[in-house]
Amino acid sequence: MFDDDPFESVDQQELEELSEAVRDEEAEGLQASMLPTLSSVIDALAQKVEERALVGLVMFDASNLGAWERQHGASAYDAVLGRLAHNVERLRGQSVRAEDVVCLDAVGGEAVLVFLTRPRDEDTPGAVDFEEIVGQITRDVFEPSHDAQLVVHQAFEKIASGSALIIRNSSVDPRREIYRSIRRARSDAQANYLEMQRRRHRVVGQMIAHRKIHTLYQPIVRLDSNDIMGFEALSRAAEADSEQLGVHLFVAAARADLEGELDQTCRALSVRRRPGLKTTRKLFINCLPPTFYHPMEDLELLIDAWLDDGLSPEQLVFEITENITHDQAQRILPSVRRLRARGFKFALDDMGTGTTNLRLLTDLEPDYIKMDITLTRGIAHSAQKQALARYLLELGERCGAELIAEGIEGPDDCDTLRSLGFMLGQGFYLGRPQPRESYAEAMAE
Repeated sequence: MFDDDPFESVDQQELEELSEAVRDEEAEGLQASMLPTLSSVIDALAQKVEERALVGLVMFDASNLGAWERQHGASAYDAVLGRLAHNVERLRGQSVRAEDVVCLDAVGGEAVLVFLTRPRDEDTPGAVDFEEIVGQITRDVFEPSHDAQLVVHQAFEKIASGSALIIRNSSVDPRREIYRSIRRARSDAQANYLEMQRRRHRVVGQMIAHRKIHTLYQPIVRLDSNDIMGFEALSRAAEADSEQLGVHLFVAAARADLEGELDQTCRALSVRRRPGLKTTRKLFINCLPPTFYHPMEDLELLIDAWLDDGLSPEQLVFEITENITHDQAQRILPSVRRLRARGFKFALDDMGTGTTNLRLLTDLEPDYIKMDITLTRGIAHSAQKQALARYLLELGERCGAELIAEGIEGPDDCDTLRSLGFMLGQGFYLGRPQPRESYAEAMAE
């Protein structure tokens, strides 16, 4: 621990204010309010029902997000619904037709509704075609997005999807037919959600048991020279398993109560599958807090294998998320200090968007601070993000940590980060995650 705390209460307040400004800016760009509400389109929908122009509806039900909203706030909830709405709207002209009606269930509501219009396929207008359409839309909307924050993946995991046919009955008010179809779709969504939970548990368990996990390596690059200084190991589900999970692998594992088992498996595979690291290049591996709980048997076995392969402690960097709780941080501190004394390095991941606690920087003394992708993306055109990035650079300098900008996806953002003083970066613009074979030659240089 530092002899003198380099941070004061004013630092904490300023960091929180800068982070809040960035979160508000992000939320403004993802507002579900761009969609009409059901009440504003109900008459048009009723007309389509009378004309037998509606096939049915797909519902994306966020009613399971009540506890999540209480933890993360209303603006975060609105941003999740906004991302959901964006995911639906980007399918226009594909699985969602231009004539389909997309709306919110209500002002301040908790569901996105997609009313499907005829004709999809003139030759197959029946229920089989409807189910195929529903399945395709659902898969497209929930296609895992690796650029989103983990907290967004956690929210999406709780969103249920369901559907209902709309069959015209001339003796029934078409508006009531619509409302009844919404109730049926919500009931279907919740039933599907429970079945999805059971399926995810089976899939994740099989993946862990049979090591059916893809390990990819993304380069971390020096921005002044484009030299590779290290790689972050990333774990992904195989395509077939990913489709069954429907959400981020680690989110599915957490819901299946297999997060610890998956974490250990991915970490071991990340080290075992690595290409040769015959230089000073480093390997960054993600670790959940329990990794460092005494007696660390799993981690000590990994370290022994690392050292037996002739690699130095300085080449192995353990990444810890900034979302670690205070109790977890205090529990792992003795182990972190012992590992640091042996020469191993630490990185604090996803910095800048959560409830950043500067005491965590003081206690963990990270060698690297990884600025979250949501701060990097679009930083060239955001004064708020640039202000927060400059502040993080200042904090890093004061605690002796190097900043790594995650999620660099274009030259404008890269140039801006370079001009701000960032020396290290990571992202698709600098190099996509690839299997070890793709980087074997570069990593052995």
